[in-house]
Amino acid sequence: MPWLGFLMNPAMLGLGAIAIASPILIHLLNKRRFKIVDWAAMDFLLEADKKNRRRVQLENFILLLLRCLAMLLIGLLLARPFLPSSVANVMQQTQQFERVILLDDSLSQRVINGTVPSLQVSKDSLKEMMTNLAESADTEDWLTVMLTSQPTQPLLANEPLTKNTISVLSEIIDEVECSDQPADYPISLDELKKYISGVRENVGRVAYLYSDMRQRDWIGSGETDASSAPNKIVNEISQDTVGCFVIDVAGDADQNLAITEIRPEDLQVADKVIRFNVSVANYGAQTASEIRVSFQINDETPQYEVIPSIAPGQTEQVAFRYMFNQPEQRPLDFSEESNRPQFANYRVKAEIDRQALGPDGLANDQLIDDSSAVYASRVLNGVPVLLVDGDPFSVSERSETHYLRSLDVLGTGLAMDIVTVSQLETVSLSKYRVIFLCNVDEASSDRINSLGQWISDGGALVIMPGNQVRASTFNESFYKDGKGLSPIGLVDMAGDPTMSKWVNFEVDPQIHPALQLIVDSDATSLARVDIFSWWTSRFDSQQVGRTFQIPLRLNDRDNSPAMVDRSWGNGRVIVFSIPGDGDWTMWPSSPTFAPVMLDLMDYLIGSTGEMSSVEIGSPVSYPVDLSVYDNRVSLRDPNNEKVEAVARPLDDTEASRESELYRVQFDSVQRRGFYELGLKRHSGETESVLFASNLDPRESQLKRIPKSNLEGDFFGDKVTLVTAEELNKQTVSGGNTEIWLQVLFLLFAVLVVEQFLGWWFGRRR
Repeated sequence: MPWLGFLMNPAMLGLGAIAIASPILIHLLNKRRFKIVDWAAMDFLLEADKKNRRRVQLENFILLLLRCLAMLLIGLLLARPFLPSSVANVMQQTQQFERVILLDDSLSQRVINGTVPSLQVSKDSLKEMMTNLAESADTEDWLTVMLTSQPTQPLLANEPLTKNTISVLSEIIDEVECSDQPADYPISLDELKKYISGVRENVGRVAYLYSDMRQRDWIGSGETDASSAPNKIVNEISQDTVGCFVIDVAGDADQNLAITEIRPEDLQVADKVIRFNVSVANYGAQTASEIRVSFQINDETPQYEVIPSIAPGQTEQVAFRYMFNQPEQRPLDFSEESNRPQFANYRVKAEIDRQALGPDGLANDQLIDDSSAVYASRVLNGVPVLLVDGDPFSVSERSETHYLRSLDVLGTGLAMDIVTVSQLETVSLSKYRVIFLCNVDEASSDRINSLGQWISDGGALVIMPGNQVRASTFNESFYKDGKGLSPIGLVDMAGDPTMSKWVNFEVDPQIHPALQLIVDSDATSLARVDIFSWWTSRFDSQQVGRTFQIPLRLNDRDNSPAMVDRSWGNGRVIVFSIPGDGDWTMWPSSPTFAPVMLDLMDYLIGSTGEMSSVEIGSPVSYPVDLSVYDNRVSLRDPNNEKVEAVARPLDDTEASRESELYRVQFDSVQRRGFYELGLKRHSGETESVLFASNLDPRESQLKRIPKSNLEGDFFGDKVTLVTAEELNKQTVSGGNTEIWLQVLFLLFAVLVVEQFLGWWFGRRR
């Protein structure tokens, strides 16, 4: 209620007022306990009491008033009364204010406003206000400064603003630089609200928010009338302050071009041409033309491509191709010691050539920092593939693996090793990404368990059974009634060994990634491949489309599966019903075999690009195999500063391999650029793993909040929207002074007087 505006909590005063009646009620209730009985001796006592009745009634009335006043003061104390500034100014010469600043230090503050960046406009305005307040004799001021990049850790916390402190405080403000982290206004304003609502006696708080008024900060994808909307939080903040200001520090420039992504389209492997797509977005309202983009690997000479035009609000891609060199091949090692596939780190950078934009083009790119992006390319020294030959032949052309081995040529990036079935029992699986079982029907139970774990960890197994396979043995080893690695069990060899009759492939309408390229180039090519013999199979038809897929079938009477694909943990199992040699089919000698197999391996291995990217604000995390590496790991940031951390054991839900029970994690990255993680082997050799961090694309969206949104009650009546130049013309009043301490002393005095008078009156009676 307006007439109770001098109270922090008027409801508590109301409760105290109700409690005033308690002494009176107690007195009335006590009177009802006595029953009046007339007897002769009372006549003499009544005559004596009449002489003192007036004095006793007056004494009781005084005590009743003191007790009621005590109850009223208790309620007033809980209501936290204060003196408004109009009254406080009569009693004291100066007002006391705490100036609480929330400074937007996000990347968009680097956009030029006039001749200086918006952040510099904010700092200059803040320092001017600080100087004026420090020289004022009318107020006593304190300063608290919070940044949107770290709102929970104030830059300055309740520092006095005086002539002696102004120089030190100004130096701290001057050191503020734009962060690479995006501004999260709801979180930052919520922290400001929590701070403002905290208790500080005898001081009025004034809130200031320095903002460049970007639409994605204030509106974004949410509703402005939601309780968590930034404008609503500002309105709530204003209710607890004697002044609340939103300072617009940006100009009207909102055109911008940005590189939003660098993505490889192919598996990154040496000796293979890799295509990188660079995405460039136009966040402005005008079409951008002739955007020249550079693409550079390490310190090599950059490549250039031109995007003819990008429409407003659109993103265009430009492609670059590069082939990484293959290092020396290592000899095959059959030891059980973990020897993970090695890769080389490459620093990839794409950048908009601003010099080629011209004056008009530069006007379309107001923020320089997002005109470049980086990517950490981890290039495998060849895709490590293991071929297990179940029917070795002295003549290479008759070998089960002959046609697969022919894929290991320059440009494919494959690095193949060949072993026999007996050698499979001792080879280290962890060094391979793909394993082919060619005409193999059995392995030891321990080896099959190891294969299952290897697949679950991300490996890929391809099974191609031939004439040396026994169906019963295969099913016992790999099918296990649907619970084994193979999703299908083998039944019989079917077809015509004389090759006078044949069947052909049928591709599933939902084209498999390994078949996409060959189908797109020639949709009928696979249908022209002749298959003379094949394995018939059995499987649970209800699991088709659920636990496994059949992307390729035969057009025989039973429409038999030719290729089956299933997931197993983090890896995959592919089972063909035909072998990899040319005894049963014409496929290995067909032009379709090589592209399908190469695309199949790309599909099975996938891209390692996602692992090398880390978002700003997220930690750098990496698994460490302590059987190979030391547990102490280092990390160098873009400024070449080095920190170290110790790998910790994973819990049961995270652990995926028995040998990978540890993971190292570093604090969240704060800057864009390259981060190099250093691992040390027990042998003393060092290895590095490269990560890359880029700006959040949201910071590239410079569109300002429309003026129509600011009209009406967008912020609320108690919020003032001003420019940096207008801020210092604003004044605040209303530094209220709480008087709870005075009320407490008065309550204590009333209780002491009431007790003393009660004792004195009782003694006299």
